Amino acid sequence: MKRKKRNAVEWAMHYRQIIILVVCCLVALGIYSLPEMRKNEFPDFTVRQGLVVAVAPGNTSEEMVEQVTKPLENYIFSYKEVKKEKSFSTNRDGITYIQVELNDEVNNKDEFWSKFKHGISGFKSQLPANVLAIQVLDDFGDTSALLITMESQDKTYRELKDYMDDLQDRLRKVKSVGRMTVYGMQKEQISVVLNQDKLAKYVVGSALGALPHFCGRFPRACPRTVLTCLHVHGSPL
Repeated sequence: MKRKKRNAVEWAMHYRQIIILVVCCLVALGIYSLPEMRKNEFPDFTVRQGLVVAVAPGNTSEEMVEQVTKPLENYIFSYKEVKKEKSFSTNRDGITYIQVELNDEVNNKDEFWSKFKHGISGFKSQLPANVLAIQVLDDFGDTSALLITMESQDKTYRELKDYMDDLQDRLRKVKSVGRMTVYGMQKEQISVVLNQDKLAKYVVGSALGALPHFCGRFPRACPRTVLTCLHVHGSPL
């Protein structure tokens, strides 16, 4: 009588002691490895992306492509560490962005970016004279940004600036905080609106003429109105 061959399931059921032994060994190995396993909320990883920004005021988008982007791309692609199929450029009037990605086998990215920045600084002399700067950003992937806004309906601009300075001082004490930049800060300004018809009844012509020289500003007549607006900018006492 021909003996029937067992499939995998039948074999596992017949030799279940072996299967139980293998499973127990795997469970024991997992329990043993659990304390040694690296556990990190923000695990270390290698960011292989960088950004090259070139600024040439006055150039149109087409001029940026021909005069800046193409020469830059030819130079960037001369590095064998650069992954060409993943690198691309974006052009606007007066500015160009080139997204650079490195090959997966590049492990020491800091060494490459240091060499790359040195080469870019030397290559800038080969670009047109109106190219003001070429900036290489390679650490933006290792950081995270937090936007904090501050506004008030009853506080002056000076008070808001004091609150913002105090907030910056507090944030500097946090070890994980790096660069901080403040945008939208307004300066105090006093606008004095004078009605010429009412002023004609008083002898203030000489004083009004001396006021612009005292404040360092000259009077500017508001168009299509009978009012004269004087923007007074005084120096702090």
